[in-house]
Formats: sequence, structure tokens, C-alpha cells
Amino acid sequence: MQKPTHNDNASAELIFDLQQAVQEVASDKITRLLYSTDASIYQIMPVGVIWPRDKNEVAAVVEIARKHKTPVLPRGAGSSLAGQAIGKALIIDFSRYMDQVLDLNPEQNSVTVQPGIILGLLNRDLKAHGLMFGPDPASADRATVGGVIGNNATGAHSILYGMAHDHLLEIEGVLSDASQVNFKSVNENELKAKGLQNSLEGKIYHSLPLILDQYQEAISTHYPDTFRNVAGYNLNVLAQQGNINPSVLLAGSEGTLGIMTSAKLNLVPRLENTFLYLVHFSDLKEALESVLAILETNPSAVELIDRMLIQLAKANPAYRSLLSAIQGDPAAVLVVEYQGEDARQLSGKEGFLSKFGFTIPLPDKNQQDQIWKARKVGLGILQSARGDAKPTTFIEDAAVPVKHLASYALEIKRFANEIGVGSIAFYAHASAGCLHIRPQVNLKNENGLKQMRLLAEKSLELVLKYGGTTSGEHGEGIARGEFMKQLYGPELTAAFRQVKETFDPDYLFNPGKIIDPPPMDSSHLLRYGPDYRALHKPQETLLDFQKDQGFDRAVEMCNGASVCRQLEDGVMCPSFQASRDEKHSTRGRANLLRAAMSGKLGPEGMASPDLYKALDLCLSCQACLNECPSAVDMSKLKAEFLYQYYRVHGIPLRNRIFANIALISKLAQPFSFLVNPILQGPARHLLSIAGIHPDREMPSFAEETFTSWYGKQSRSARSQKNQQVVFFYDTYLEYNYPHIGQAVVKIFEKAGVDLIVLNEKVDSGRPAFSKGMLEKARKLAVQNLEILKPYAEKGIPIVGCEPSVVVMLKKEYRDLVPGSGSDLIAQSALMVEEYLVQEIDAGKISFQFDDQPRRVLYHGHCQQKANFGTEDTIKLLGFLPGCKVEETEAGCCGMAGAFGYEKEHYEFSLEIAELALAPKVRDADLEVIICASGTSCREQIQHTAKREAIHPLELFADAII
Repeated sequence: MQKPTHNDNASAELIFDLQQAVQEVASDKITRLLYSTDASIYQIMPVGVIWPRDKNEVAAVVEIARKHKTPVLPRGAGSSLAGQAIGKALIIDFSRYMDQVLDLNPEQNSVTVQPGIILGLLNRDLKAHGLMFGPDPASADRATVGGVIGNNATGAHSILYGMAHDHLLEIEGVLSDASQVNFKSVNENELKAKGLQNSLEGKIYHSLPLILDQYQEAISTHYPDTFRNVAGYNLNVLAQQGNINPSVLLAGSEGTLGIMTSAKLNLVPRLENTFLYLVHFSDLKEALESVLAILETNPSAVELIDRMLIQLAKANPAYRSLLSAIQGDPAAVLVVEYQGEDARQLSGKEGFLSKFGFTIPLPDKNQQDQIWKARKVGLGILQSARGDAKPTTFIEDAAVPVKHLASYALEIKRFANEIGVGSIAFYAHASAGCLHIRPQVNLKNENGLKQMRLLAEKSLELVLKYGGTTSGEHGEGIARGEFMKQLYGPELTAAFRQVKETFDPDYLFNPGKIIDPPPMDSSHLLRYGPDYRALHKPQETLLDFQKDQGFDRAVEMCNGASVCRQLEDGVMCPSFQASRDEKHSTRGRANLLRAAMSGKLGPEGMASPDLYKALDLCLSCQACLNECPSAVDMSKLKAEFLYQYYRVHGIPLRNRIFANIALISKLAQPFSFLVNPILQGPARHLLSIAGIHPDREMPSFAEETFTSWYGKQSRSARSQKNQQVVFFYDTYLEYNYPHIGQAVVKIFEKAGVDLIVLNEKVDSGRPAFSKGMLEKARKLAVQNLEILKPYAEKGIPIVGCEPSVVVMLKKEYRDLVPGSGSDLIAQSALMVEEYLVQEIDAGKISFQFDDQPRRVLYHGHCQQKANFGTEDTIKLLGFLPGCKVEETEAGCCGMAGAFGYEKEHYEFSLEIAELALAPKVRDADLEVIICASGTSCREQIQHTAKREAIHPLELFADAII
């Protein structure tokens, strides 16, 4: 049949009709840009975006799209690697609202869910029942179940659990004529009855047996001879069923056959009693050739990690510890897992594995979790390589029979070297013969584009040679879709087209995927192609981006993997966690920065007010620096953007107020007896005029500053034998909370350490930096470096108790004033808690404590978590006898310095606090001591939970006798 033509533009009539039928529709340029990319190398502008709240809204969207001849594309987290989740279509994003468990039946090992639920969250809910969804893709912490099924995903344990379609019982969805349907297994009589219905559903049930019969021989002989395969449609699976269940065709269909609104899934018992071995190899070939023999020992998983991934992970401070168990510099490591084995069996396994290479057993669950985490964030870690040439996804999903694994990999490697691709990364689900091969190519030039095409064709040649598939789990999308004809031949290609036209005769659903895809190297579809230019990037930056090779390449570190969309297990990204809005994710902000630089936001470029609005809710928590596998530093990018933006638009008065809070405090504190009542009364409404929310209480000024108090204290003469430490105190400690400084002084006096309190009224520059006033921040950095450098040169540690201030010393000063001076200060600076733990562990200092038992609920500051962690603070409190410390495990408090004071951000800051922190504090017993390291965190806890929070050093000092 002749393919219909589509309307790829958002007409006013289309948008009007959609707005009458559904609650949330967007067709503005910003939103369309945000949804123009996924985790692949491609970029296509959609027609618009819809966030449905129920299945009836989904049906309404399809009916309207059908009327306007506009394609429709269902989408989850947009973590797909082959371009499946982008297209010239109306994108239906299920991840915001349709993310609920509809029914759970542990007795029958089944659960019914909406498509937008995140797989990792579902499995955490199922943990209480000892159950899980078997397939475990690496992206499970942000991938939605709809995407997992649409991609027919699997993961490291596919030899146990197979593919997503193996666990799919029913699908409720919307067909291309807007009718709603429930696909499930039907017997012969039910099949005949349904086939007689005068509907699209009836046509499907009538046609499927005919297609299976017509192509019976091709189906039985022409599918790849691999353990797993997601290319084409699952006619082979359908043909093997006793009772036909059309649901399996929707698995792996990439949204081309129907739109899922719920799915009933089979569940399996959770993996328990697992044991890992790390088998080290000096040669990649030896590692891959050993897999077949290892499989004979019945492992539950065999994963490959190669040298490039190991080296990049160890170079990334956030992920260095994950692979600390790997010894030396192996060419490759096989991660071999067994479950349910007894000690005798495990001993035999270790002896067997040691024949292949140096083997390290990992019985500890925490160590195992670290290895699995490193394996799961492998793509992002590989993308952390600096420069234009990246380990690129396009042949990363080929799978071959395990016996041919080494031959396939080495031939690809040899060919890559022949065509000038010098570096190539390998990591793999070796147990299933699925190699994630990522050649390092530069798609910004014609040679890189040519290399990609040559490698793709070579991969296809080898796949056909070894009876493999072009796609073992990540799908075809744009990256591999064009090779389906060669993979399957003309008969099955015709069968697949017949399936498509049976379900979707008007090619309404995700056109250009599976059937009639474009060439994989179409330059106009690439996110970075030979025509890409960062025309509007800052010509001169105030911050140093030399390590990233420029501001534009720092932005381009984002590869779209969407780790920033996870809703638990981390701080990143608090504004997305609260809003579920793509533009408030780190990925969304990076996409818009890139769009501005490349001219897609118009001639204003980096001065675009739309871009300013999109970055406005970034809290500069720096979690992305630590949790993003590619180490995208959005806090730094935002600071530079604000600096550039204000050079064009001017600096707001409120920013000047917050950036000069040290000077304002210096002037106001002597008159605290007058200022404090005014701040808590009429001034709150006056400050509202300046944009500060009237419900926020400004910190009161102390009657006496910390340095004034310190100057009055009698101290014994310093001994040359005593260790010396410089105390870099912060503005709020000096003028508002001097009791924290007093606690620090007591601790160091009891420790016998000479505390050097600077006479100067120091200002770290943190407020100025956060508000984009980088010239002021740099001036303050220069002043402070001059003050601190003589101490650092003598090897005297520099300590602070406000995390964001210590981060200025360790990180931001290097960006503001790069060079040996700031490097020296960064190496000398540490939190007070870190210093104390080091000295106590070394036996250099000791304390005597009271015997009072204490229960503590501790909340760490975001930048503390991102840059040096909370472990030292928790360990320090653990030295107190009878002290039991629990960490809140909450993300950002939502205050973020000035952010929570600002009128337009006040409600949003409360929403972030209510995600986890405020409820956790409210639930704590009244005798539990609430501790938080950050000034902003303590203020937010008091404001939202009505509980006083103290600095952990106050608690530690109080316990010393």
C-alpha cells in the first residue's frame, strides 16, 4: 500500500483541539527542543508534547492526531540509545503522571502498572514481597516500564530471565484508530471470536494467524541464532505460543504498533545469596574466549569490563572507589556472578576461574553493589572522555553466538584501526554474546561520519557472518533500523511491513522506526554533525574551562543518558525530582545551553531570557558533578551563564544584596538590638519589595561577633610542638551563629591543637559566585588566596565548618584563579570533621566524653555530598559513646542559600524539602537530635519541620568533658 503523508507541523487547529481534550499540552520551542533528543547521537524536533493523566486522554490524543494526520510517539525517560524516542511527532510523555501500580498480586507473582513507572522504583516496592521484574537494564533507575517493554529490554541477568517479552502477560493500550484494547493470551475459540469483530482489534486477531502461516518457513529459519534479539517484530515468539498473545509483538516494537496504557507483568523471586568473582586478563581475546567455558559452570551473569572503562572510572573521583577491587592494569575483567551456591561449590568455582586469570572473590554485598553500579553507569563513564571524539553508540548493541564473541570483537577492533579509529571501548553482557562496542569517533567532521558508516557496515557484515543480530537489547531506532532488510531478508521484511500495516495502516505511530527508517548517518538527524557549530558560545569566559576544552565542550559532556532523571538514590537533580519537568533536569539544561550556542534559540543565543528561565531552578547543588557519570558540572555552567547574561541585561538589585551580604552584615551587626526586631517585623514586608518572600525569617544578628568573642578569650601561649590549623570561618558564623565557632574553638583547645583565627573579616565569595557576580567572586578569591597561601606553604591545614565555603576553597577558586596558588589551597583545605577524624585515627589527638547516650538524625549538605561526602561527619559523631547516628538519606533541602528566600522560588523550595527531608525530620522522636552541616539546611529544617537543627560540631563539643 502507498504510505500516507503526514503533517509534521503544530498547526493552531491541532493545538487547540488537543488543549480541549487533555490538560497539559506544549508546542513552544523550548519544550520541543527538550524533547528533540534522547540518549542517542540524534536530534529531531517534535511537533509538540503531551503529558496524559489517564488512558482516556491517550485515546483522545490519538483520535485528534489521526484527524490532523500527525504522527504520535510514546516516550518514557528518553534513555534510548538508538533514537527510538525522538521524531517529528506528538510526543506522549508518560513519566510525569501515568506512573502508578494499579494492582499487585504477590500470590500470583504478578503486577499491573502504568507505563510511566520507573523500573527501579517498582522493584524497590516489590522488594518487601521478595519479588522483582526479571530483566534488569542498566538504566533501571530512570527507565520506565513502558520504555523497557517498548524496547524489549533485558540486562546482565538475561541468561536467567530472558527478555521483557518473556514476562509480559497483558497489555492494555490504544490502537491507531484511537480504540482501546486489552491484549492477552487467547485460546483458539476466543481467537476466532475476536477475529470476527468489525474493528481494528478484530482485524489484528484475524490477520496474525494468516501472517504466521504465510511466513512460517521464514520465521522458523531466518531469525538470528542468538540468545537475545530485538530487531524487527517478535513473530518468532508469537509463532511458538500455544495461545496467541499479541502483547509480545508490542514488546520491542518501539511504539510503532500501539500505545501502551498499562501492562500486567510476571514477577520472579529476588536474587539472593549472590557471589561475585573478578577474573583479570592481560588480553581481551583471552577474556572473551573464556566465556563459553565459564558458562558451563552455570553462572547467573558474566559481564566484561575493559581497560578504557576501568581507567576512566578510576580517573573520575565520583566513581573511583567503585572499581577499587580491580587490581593492576588488566586489559579486561570478567565479572562472574553465582547465586545460591554453598561454600564447597564456591570454592570449586574459584579454583576453576583461576585457570583463566588472576581471580578475586567478592563475597561482600557492598563490594558487589559497587561493581554493578560501575557496570551500569558504564556508558556515562565512557562519555566522560574530554574532547570532540567520544566513544559513540551505533554498533554497541550487536550480539553474536558466544562461541564467536572473540572473533567478532577482534575483527571490529582490527578494522577500526585500519580506518583510523585509534581507540575503541568494549564492555559486554558476555554471557549473552552482546558486546557494547563504542568506537571513539568525532561526528563533527566528515571523516568521523565516514568512519561511523564504515564501522556500521562492517559490524553488519560480521553479524551476518556469525549468525548474530544488529540489536541484542538496545533496539533498532535510527542507528540500526536501515540494516534490518539485510539482517532478515526480503520475506521477513515483507512480513514485518504486513504487521505494521495491520496494526497501523496510516503509519501514525512513530514512523521511520523499524519500517522504512532513514540512513543511520543522515547528517541532518545528528545532534553533532559536520554542520554543527557553537556559534554563540562565550568568546571569553571568566571561569577556567581549559580542562573541558572550552565552555561549549563542557556543555557537550552531557550525552543524554538521563541519570539526572532518577527520583531516588541520590541528590541529582532536586528540581527535576520536585517538578518532573524535563527542563529542570541536568540533561534539559545542557540541551538548552547547547541549543542557545548553536543558534536554535534565536539570535540572542546565551543572552536568551528563555534560557535564563530554564536555568533559574538549578539549585547549584553540584550533585551532577558527582552523580552524573559524565561529570557535567551544571553549577559551574550556570555561574558562567549568569555572568554572561548579566553583562547584557544588568545585575538585579536582589543579587547585589545577597552577593554583598558580608558587608551588609558587618554594617548591621553592631546595631543588632535595633535591626533584629525590624527584620522580624516591618522589614519583612519591605524586603518583599526586593523579591524576598515575607514568610521567610532573615537570620538574626548576634550581639557579639565570633572574632570579637575570640579576641576576648584568654589563651595559653602556643607551643611550637602543637599542630597548627587555620580556621576559615564563614560570614554567617561570624555575624549570626558565633556559637558554632565557639564550639570549634573548644574542640581544638581540648585537642591541644593551636587554632589560627584570621583577623580579617573573610568573605569566601560564595554568595557572589552563586549569583553570577564572578568578577566580585574572583576579587575575593585573590584576596583570600593571598591571606591563606603563607599558611598552606608551611603545610598548615585550612579548615572550615560550612561545606559551601570549603568547596569554594577546594573547587571554585581553581576555576576563578587557576594556577599553583589555588591548587595549593585546594590541597590544604578540608572540613573540620575530616581533619579531626584523620588526627584521631592517627592517634595524634584524643578526647574525653560524657556518658550521655544520644540519638542523632543527620542531614548532609548537597555540595558536601558532591565534593567530599558525609562519611567523616558521621564517623566523628560515632566516636561519642552511646551515640547512634542515622542519616536522613534525603536529597537537597531546597534552600540552596538565597534560593529559598526568593519570592518566586519559595514555594518550590518547600516542595523540594517535602520530598524527603521535612517528613523525615517530623517523624523523628523529640529526643532525637537533629544535625545538619549547612546553614541553609538548618534554616530550612526549622522553617518546614519546626525542629531546631544544630551543627554536628556543636554536638561533638557539647559531649567533650
